[in-house]
Amino acid sequence: MKKRFMRSFAIIFLSPTLFLILFAFPKFSENAIAANIVNDKDKVTFLIARVIEAYGGKQNIRNVKTIYARGGINAIAFGEKGDYSYYLKRPGKLRVEIRYTHSSELRILDDGKGYYSIGGAPITRVGGIRYLAMVFQYRQIDLPYGLSGNLYQIRYEGKAALNGMMVEVLSLDDRKGPPMKIYIDMKKFFIRKVSGYFSVDNSNTTLSVEFADFRKIDGTVLPYKITNFAGGQKIAETVIAEYKLNGLDKT
Repeated sequence: MKKRFMRSFAIIFLSPTLFLILFAFPKFSENAIAANIVNDKDKVTFLIARVIEAYGGKQNIRNVKTIYARGGINAIAFGEKGDYSYYLKRPGKLRVEIRYTHSSELRILDDGKGYYSIGGAPITRVGGIRYLAMVFQYRQIDLPYGLSGNLYQIRYEGKAALNGMMVEVLSLDDRKGPPMKIYIDMKKFFIRKVSGYFSVDNSNTTLSVEFADFRKIDGTVLPYKITNFAGGQKIAETVIAEYKLNGLDKT
């Protein structure tokens, strides 16, 4: 009876190869397990499971309904420093406020619509790459939740080097935002980089964000250092001073 149950479990939930690797050899290190997975579909399954575990587990991730973050930003692209904050509310809401010495910026994503204001000007609805950039920011903040909810079509892209560490690369597509690639630390399984690919008016560009200084907050994990790139060029560095989960409501 027990053997029949285990056989059914393996057939339904795992390929035979991944089942043997994960359960028959429990003393293998994570790297040894990963090295013995040869099927791309199994690699995706393995990596997503490890990422969810690294960020606190599915239940802790899904318990987070809102995230408020505040800190400082160094906008390298135009030589400004200022105060930075964002408020994310699931599903689909994001408000980003940046206050520089001589200017300010407000971005709002609200259930499929984007709004923007600069320098205190009236808030206007936006589309195109400006809207897609807001979607991309929401999705890269929300990635552990999105991965735990099977929101993406995912493909394995192989290994790469990133800032002196080896990472596993996955491509993500949900057809509602820009296609993305995520770069997963092979030792700790944190998402170290996310790239979004944009095609607007017959031109292509890439926006990327790198994450560092991961810390556990109320059972889940968040990055305290965020570095943004456009077309491969560093444009801003943000250091988060404080996170609050499931608290403020700025919608």
